[in-house]
Amino acid sequence: MVGRVIQVILLCFVVGVVLAAFNTDALGLLNWVVENFQKVVESARKFIDWGGHYILLGAGLVLPIVAINLIINLIKKRRSAPRDE
Repeated sequence: MVGRVIQVILLCFVVGVVLAAFNTDALGLLNWVVENFQKVVESARKFIDWGGHYILLGAGLVLPIVAINLIINLIKKRRSAPRDE
């Protein structure tokens, strides 16, 4: 347990030295992560805004066809299933 704590402390030290070599700090790194996360969320929102209209438009035709196909397949399975008499 103590060995693991020492390993974590040493790893933190090494990573801190490497980050300092790139002239960054913890707050700058945190800001970078938050900004990139916000960009990803914004891109996803734009994609949904763009594609959502087309998905709903296509669903108006595709979903009834899929439903009819499922109903037909269920009827076929019931007719071909052996009956216990």
